[in-house]
Amino acid sequence: MSEPKYFRLSSDQVALYIYVLGAPRALLNMPARVDFEEPIDEEKALEAIKLTVKRLPFCTIRLNEYEPDQFRQYYSDEEPTGIELVDMSDKTDADVDEYLQDKAREPLPNEYNDVQLYDAKLIRRPDGLDTLYFNGYHMIMDSVGLITVITYFFKVYEALVKGTELPAPGIGPEKHIEKSWKYMESKRWQEDIDWWRAQFDTEPHFSSMNPRPSPEYVEGKNYGLPLRFDQFLCTSMPMRIPAETVKKIDEAALAGNMSPQIYYALALRTWLYKMSGSDDICFDTTASRRSVLFERECGMTVAHQLVWRSKIPGSDTFKEALRKLDITQKDLYRHTSVELRNFLPYTNERYGFPEDAIFRGLVFTYQPYFNTEGLDIRFHADHVNTGYAFQPLYLNLMPHDASGDLYADYIYSHTYLDGENLKRFHAFMMKFILAGIADPEKTVDQLADECM
Repeated sequence: MSEPKYFRLSSDQVALYIYVLGAPRALLNMPARVDFEEPIDEEKALEAIKLTVKRLPFCTIRLNEYEPDQFRQYYSDEEPTGIELVDMSDKTDADVDEYLQDKAREPLPNEYNDVQLYDAKLIRRPDGLDTLYFNGYHMIMDSVGLITVITYFFKVYEALVKGTELPAPGIGPEKHIEKSWKYMESKRWQEDIDWWRAQFDTEPHFSSMNPRPSPEYVEGKNYGLPLRFDQFLCTSMPMRIPAETVKKIDEAALAGNMSPQIYYALALRTWLYKMSGSDDICFDTTASRRSVLFERECGMTVAHQLVWRSKIPGSDTFKEALRKLDITQKDLYRHTSVELRNFLPYTNERYGFPEDAIFRGLVFTYQPYFNTEGLDIRFHADHVNTGYAFQPLYLNLMPHDASGDLYADYIYSHTYLDGENLKRFHAFMMKFILAGIADPEKTVDQLADECM
């Protein structure tokens, strides 16, 4: 390998590492599986994986921990390793699932220091078809980066099969890194900090999927317990949202000039409102400052986890509540470049929380951007459960395949949440949204009482 040329981490990478400081590093594994539904050329698929990770610059990045918890990074020109065919045709589907879950939980070598920060395998399944497994490290890619890898793989594979030109190489993240630090020296950064502090002029209420009283509520405090690392054990429970339901929601959102995410978010905050007895609701969401094509293509970790706080009375109509929630989301997105660490100490000091407290609630994300348009290959994609989560619940709405269905993946902590209660919420979410679309002049309370 040639002599490394080091460059600094982006402010986003630093914020992510500080957020999980002290946690097992495998907690930042981002594993996914793509199950092919028709035969593929395994040799060309393996070659496509290798070309993908070599032609997307963020995949070649390695971290160097030059002092404890102090990192720099560099591009490596070493050949990818570990990309191979794993023949499990003589095993069962359950064996394949167990193998992938074990891989997902497996730390990368050398404490993730000076090594390639991904793992990729092609698995031959018992049905004779194949599964692509890819695990990227969150310090060099977020979910958009992971989708970038999978989408680029498909383009490379089809080019190899058809003998056509390979897609253009990806873009390195250096410009984004410099931009992230310039922002933190700007007037806009301080204005964003002031905006976020204003969101917590009053003490936030802890919002739980469970009704009061539940273990996570603390007498005399509104914002719940911080999780210990031994409470991170979790289960993944994906539940499908049929394409016809997705279409109804998308059409209603388009007519209302808002994101479909608002409909799902309103159902979630209504459930939380009914469980907690407060209409002042907080849950986390992820947002990124990918404002230009460059930032969408560089694949780097640029998403931030932020608190989405809203106060909407149950007496508001469904239509009014949607509009208010849409306004809060747009406000949040206008200030999305601020990291949690920039305003959390202020909040903790103001309300008497421990200085380094990060209180875990639940995270809701809506990521319907898996682009299958133009692909000739039939497949479906899934998150692989690592067995760990940062929060009691991580609810991610994303595509499963090219059918038009979405699936809601409930990744939840055994310590706090019960799967049966989450199934009740999922049924409520579907009924509440469709009932609200059918009669938007009904109040949130009326719809909630009908659908609970």
